[in-house]
Amino acid sequence: MSIICFEGPSAVGKTTTSTALEASTGAYVVPEVNQLFSRPKDEPPEWYFERQLDRWSITVEQSKTHQLVILDGDPFQPLWYNWAYNFIGWQELGFLERFYKPRIQTGEIGFPDLYIILSASEEELRQRRAGDVIRRRRGFATHLKLIEPQRRYFEVMKCNAPNRVQFLQAERIEKTVKFVRSIDRDLIEKNENYSTDLLDAMIYWLRANEA
Repeated sequence: MSIICFEGPSAVGKTTTSTALEASTGAYVVPEVNQLFSRPKDEPPEWYFERQLDRWSITVEQSKTHQLVILDGDPFQPLWYNWAYNFIGWQELGFLERFYKPRIQTGEIGFPDLYIILSASEEELRQRRAGDVIRRRRGFATHLKLIEPQRRYFEVMKCNAPNRVQFLQAERIEKTVKFVRSIDRDLIEKNENYSTDLLDAMIYWLRANEA
């Protein structure tokens, strides 16, 4: 089995591509937190993070019966998301480290075998957003500011774990599906899912660099 995660800016096609792969390969898709769960009225500080644990639990369970499991969104998203906004209004890095590290050690959450970071021009993203009659994409303009910080984060991850990150221009869905189907599964499955060393490396970099 292989666990692949799609990431990239809002409207780049993560969900559409995931759905296409589900239809063409029988892959199991684990949606993002806000699609899977309803937020409680008085949301506890760890609610969102605990739902990421739930997503990983679903991923591991489904990987027992599916050759490919796709995570629509990074289970470690708060690391780069909160950093991109200088942690203003969001949990600080120490909080994230204290949450994630022991849970990697216990196997409650892990890194996907492969991240595929989809990209498109800002003009293309705006066109796709305008043509999306299903999702409202609140805060779309604000989220465009995430593009560069997110890319920097995953470029650093690729330096630390070269086989774990692949950047891909999101052109036609069929092209992305073909790319995923051509991936050397044996290669990416050698990546360690429960790597505290990788987490430490990313946290060290986040502390040393501003978004």
